[in-house]
Amino acid sequence: MTDDFTVFWRNDEHASALFYDLMARAEKEAYDDDFLAQLAAYREAAPTSEKSDIFAAQYLMHHGDMETAILCGERAYAKRPIHHAVWSLLSRAYKAVGRYTDALVLEGYLFKLFEVPIAIDTYPTEAITQEALDRLSVAVSRPPFAPMATRVSYHPEQGLTMDGGVFAGEFLPASPHITPPYYVGVYAEQGLQGDKAWQLNTVRDALGVAYFGAGDFTFDLLRSQRAPGAAQINIDAGQEVVLPVIGTVLPAHGLRSPQWIRVQTSTLNEMGWLNVATPNFFRLDEPTSFTSEHDFIVGNPISVRHNPSRRRLVLNILADAMPWQILRSSFAEWMPQTARFFAQGLIFDQHFSVAEYTTPSFATIETGMYPHHSQLFNNKVSTPLREDYITLSERMRGLGYATANLIGSGEGIYTGASRGYDRILVSSYRQQNYEAVTRAIRQLEGLGDADHFILLHSSDVHPWPSPMFQYPTTAQAYLPLHKRMTETIETPPSPYLRPCPLNQEAFWMGVREVDRTLGMLFDYLEQNYAPDEYIVNLYSDHGVSIFSEHPYIVDSLLTGATWMMRGAGIPAGVVTDELTSAVDLYPALGALCGFPVDSYIDGVLPRALGGTGRDITFSNSLFPTKPYFLAARSATHTFCLETEEPVAMDGTIDLAKASYAIYPRDHEKEAVYEVDSPALRAFFYPRVREFLKGISNNGEMFPLPKEI
Repeated sequence: MTDDFTVFWRNDEHASALFYDLMARAEKEAYDDDFLAQLAAYREAAPTSEKSDIFAAQYLMHHGDMETAILCGERAYAKRPIHHAVWSLLSRAYKAVGRYTDALVLEGYLFKLFEVPIAIDTYPTEAITQEALDRLSVAVSRPPFAPMATRVSYHPEQGLTMDGGVFAGEFLPASPHITPPYYVGVYAEQGLQGDKAWQLNTVRDALGVAYFGAGDFTFDLLRSQRAPGAAQINIDAGQEVVLPVIGTVLPAHGLRSPQWIRVQTSTLNEMGWLNVATPNFFRLDEPTSFTSEHDFIVGNPISVRHNPSRRRLVLNILADAMPWQILRSSFAEWMPQTARFFAQGLIFDQHFSVAEYTTPSFATIETGMYPHHSQLFNNKVSTPLREDYITLSERMRGLGYATANLIGSGEGIYTGASRGYDRILVSSYRQQNYEAVTRAIRQLEGLGDADHFILLHSSDVHPWPSPMFQYPTTAQAYLPLHKRMTETIETPPSPYLRPCPLNQEAFWMGVREVDRTLGMLFDYLEQNYAPDEYIVNLYSDHGVSIFSEHPYIVDSLLTGATWMMRGAGIPAGVVTDELTSAVDLYPALGALCGFPVDSYIDGVLPRALGGTGRDITFSNSLFPTKPYFLAARSATHTFCLETEEPVAMDGTIDLAKASYAIYPRDHEKEAVYEVDSPALRAFFYPRVREFLKGISNNGEMFPLPKEI
């Protein structure tokens, strides 16, 4: 690629020719010395490509060296975990060396995305364990909706069967390196003992639960381990912890007899009871033993001692789909409580999301990485985040904070983007801010002496397609009939919703609800914490489309996002117009909380917080099966790029045929405002090209599975 800036993108024709030569040789199984020579040339031409490792693995497998083939395949997988050729060769190699569960998971991915039948008859019967089936269930399930899943069963006569279900009353088989794993219980407050456990059991086994029953059911995921009737908790002198414990025995039909547990210390020997499926909390200040006639679940002890190196509270509030581009002109009018609180903080006026919807946006914020770098971009398959990428919650957990996601949607659980939270309260679609605020205050009231890192993810303002979702009753009742009946009977995905009075009124009522309930939380913080004891982050993952008359998928209303901060180390009373991106939240908290920010992190520290800042933001739609879109924004102009061809399942696209143009920021995608100059090209072209590394496939694609 030249750097004279006359042409934006050229594929590397030499590398492409080598690739297709190697692919032709592989199809003929001509794995000879000439193949190796071509492979060496290709590796030199494309040194960062995963494809050279794929060819190397194919060569080694042909010659019977399965172990080395696996090393090459796993290296390719680390670069591009969503890749049918990688899955195919690794599944065969794993099976050849007896790693049957790993092989089965990869076949699950192939089935999920490409409908390639799972060759279950090629596995020894003893290899089809419950663990293997559970991991396969995660592989064929959609990532955003954990713990709901496509549960896979095996019967020798029937083979594999798949039914919609949920992981419940059991450990979650996601991200195998997470220890201890998550136990899936149910969230309950002050209910009858056993009620929620019965509901959980019913939900788990009910027909159609994955589509109907669990959308607003709140699951309680706790990092924990099973105690076989007894557990000894050792407490050092002067230490104090709060221990979550969960019962496992559902009361018999018509009975409310609880699971009993004996608690013993040097001064106490008492019987108590355990609510089933729901955490029970015990404050301990000396070695304590727990015994029961039945198994029980023991969560990670929560230290309730403040460390001066930490803040008492770091609170992240994710207001899903809150568009700053819409709110900024009337912020104080529509959100007076929020505006008052952050008047003593920092507001970023030019903040943009990286993606147009929640799944990649959430991962971006939690990892500090662009989706094509973390490889968390595909909402159809649950490939796990690399173990060596450290998430935001893992960083805070490593500093000693009690980490909790007190309201969430299931995002990041199967993929590992949320793996640093010790407790996650999750329901698929019900994330209302009043519940988030109530849960946060309960957490702080009961565990006020701990140092907390808390995430609240609410969706009150998020528009949902009708008729799939119920509109807020307030909006329905408020609007006159001629506006009430403007809803569409179509069900496009939320980023494609068009303007209508019902959508817009529901949005504004959601904005008022968020502000009203956040006001209660902010009052609590100001009454109970000194200004230097907390950090509060309010941000959104993306904007909305419902105010765009002529939208495109990465326009400023859909990717213009909210970000404001207040607390220790944060400038007060500042509204900055510097450009910021969703990836910048990670280094911002790193600087304020004191954890390291690795070189692979894409975010930069904003100038308002003492960093170098950025001169460009990138918002893109990397959605497989749809065209690729990019909006790269400077302070004054936007570089827009789009393709006609769809993004491949592996998150790549041939950019040689892409169309692109530069516009003033206020006139994005308006053809009459297209501008061009050597200075603008010299600014945008190298920066955008660098961003697109890892998205461009250079026109090189392995053939799809024959079953397609």
